[in-house]
Amino acid sequence: MADDLVHSYGSAVIAIGRAEGVADRVADELYQFAAAVDGRPELRATLTDPSVALEARSAAVAELLGRAHPATGAAVQMLLAADRIRHISEIADAAVTESAEARGASVAQVRSAKPLGDAQRRALESALTQRVGRPVELKVTVDPDLLGGVVVQLGDTVIDGSMVKRLTDLRSSLATA
Repeated sequence: MADDLVHSYGSAVIAIGRAEGVADRVADELYQFAAAVDGRPELRATLTDPSVALEARSAAVAELLGRAHPATGAAVQMLLAADRIRHISEIADAAVTESAEARGASVAQVRSAKPLGDAQRRALESALTQRVGRPVELKVTVDPDLLGGVVVQLGDTVIDGSMVKRLTDLRSSLATA
């Protein structure tokens, strides 16, 4: 999907949230919904399958977002009806970034092998804030495939402190020794 289109949909989602006075909440809920869709291939397949009636897919989305703000539900339903749900992750990323930038913050996407505790979150936010010179908000997803550690993406910079990366590096150094 073209970057301009992704950003346009991300902006539309934030505009819906701003109209309701809940832009940050909508961005966060959309991000969480996108992570859930990405983490469940059967859900992604159902939501993107044109042979499944739009009404059935819409009902599934409504059920999944039952506790979300109505503006979040409206935004996801808009993406579903426009056949853009397959790009939910990119659109959620654009919405989260726009929401954060409106507050003068950057967004760091963090994949962690296990949930981060409050102290870990604060320490990571502080370190990243120092590095970039402006507030950094974390969007954390749990990825057990990392085995341990975290992978942080902040803009174009990726910091890979995962156990998988360490094992790969060790394997490479042993192979060349």
